[in-house]
Amino acid sequence: GVRSIADVSSLLKSGADKVAVNSAAVANPQLISDIARHFGSQCLVLSIEAKRIDNRWEAYTENGREKTGLDVLEWARRGVELGAGEILLTSVDQDGTCKGFDTDLVRAVADVVAVPVIASGGMGRVENAVSVVEDGGADAVAVASVLHYKRSTLFEIRDEMIRAGLGVRRFECE
Repeated sequence: GVRSIADVSSLLKSGADKVAVNSAAVANPQLISDIARHFGSQCLVLSIEAKRIDNRWEAYTENGREKTGLDVLEWARRGVELGAGEILLTSVDQDGTCKGFDTDLVRAVADVVAVPVIASGGMGRVENAVSVVEDGGADAVAVASVLHYKRSTLFEIRDEMIRAGLGVRRFECE
């Protein structure tokens, strides 16, 4: 629901380090530049919900319900040009399936932008996190249902990523 500079300001004052925008950015791409100019690109995450349509991906909004007509690769590139500091990339096709991330989608976006890409949608096993980083070029992974439904623990995911030689942030309690 981030739709304005005031929304971003409120979230940052409440303790957020970053904010993600999707629907409002599609409706008004200038919002990306406005946020980046006011708060810096490092706090702006462009959230892209992608659905495979034939041999390409289309950007969607409203939790994958509304078509935008935007090509995901072109939208990611443009979002970064406008000031986005990261891309949160969700595969609508994989989200909730627990069958793994859409590695091809992540690789395609990672190849056209020079900012971190966070893979989202589809993690069902610890190995999925490793493969989307190694094969897809993701800089980070978003995990949800694998933790909610206790298919894995955060420590198991971290341990597997460390075993694979991937950089993982250390916790304060370690």
